[in-house]
Amino acid sequence: MAKEKIRFTMTSADLVTAFSCDCQKWIRHLAANNLKTDDLHRLMGGRFPAEKLFVLDMLEFLRRSDPHLDRFLTGRGGLRKDDLLSIDFAAVRQMLNREFPELVARLAAGGAAKKVIKRRGAVDLSPLDPLTRKR
Repeated sequence: MAKEKIRFTMTSADLVTAFSCDCQKWIRHLAANNLKTDDLHRLMGGRFPAEKLFVLDMLEFLRRSDPHLDRFLTGRGGLRKDDLLSIDFAAVRQMLNREFPELVARLAAGGAAKKVIKRRGAVDLSPLDPLTRKR
């Protein structure tokens, strides 16, 4: 039996049902193929991805190889809107730092880089002068 490395937990809003699975294969798949780098950047920063599509893709990927996850999702009718989702962010950071240091460096450089805003040349603001006078 494989030891769980990165724990992903789904809990119902009324706390009646809960299920944990190992999502290391999914994170490794994303990092190796340079997929969903924005979501990986959020996970490394300790935030859960904002899009539900990340979770749906992950569950579809993992349920092929995990019969327990497939049985759990089939038994409860899939993922619900009010489910509470969590992931072990520290384990994600450790695995990415250990196995994909070049990706981590690129994500760190991309997150710290300043955005350059190009401005147009001089803009004539004289039509706005009547609006700026005090009455």
